[in-house]
Amino acid sequence: MDITVREATLEEGDALLDLWYEFTAHLSAFNDRYEAKEGADEHWLSYFENQLVDSKYSAVLLAENGDGEYVGVLEVRIVGEHPIFQLERHGRIHGMFVRESARAEGVGRALLDAAEDWLREDPRDVDFYRIDAIEGDDEAAAALEELGLTPVKHTYEGRVE
Repeated sequence: MDITVREATLEEGDALLDLWYEFTAHLSAFNDRYEAKEGADEHWLSYFENQLVDSKYSAVLLAENGDGEYVGVLEVRIVGEHPIFQLERHGRIHGMFVRESARAEGVGRALLDAAEDWLREDPRDVDFYRIDAIEGDDEAAAALEELGLTPVKHTYEGRVE
């Protein structure tokens, strides 16, 4: 598959909604809190336009096939260093998603390579990044490990009752 990865532009917010809803549907199969809430379009577009695009500290990277169809996406940003631990400023990848029809075609690798290039650029210039996989999504966890990422922690949740 011919894949091009580039930064999303401000004008593409509406066009990306279908891809984000596919991602939401995928996540909600594992945890229903990831179902899109009412008014999600407007909230996501505002977040996209005001915090993700045209920022030196965050970006949305799009993977397109040879026909110009969006087949994958990820959000990458810079996270500050920890005040106590030796956890320096680093990258954080949120919302990495590859359409089912494009999986095992090199889209995930292309997205991560582009994210690493973006993180390497000045003024970001970080040494490492983190990415989460939702609990129970063994396919995603296996794909991330196959791409050379190493699991370093598990996140647990508790209910406040």
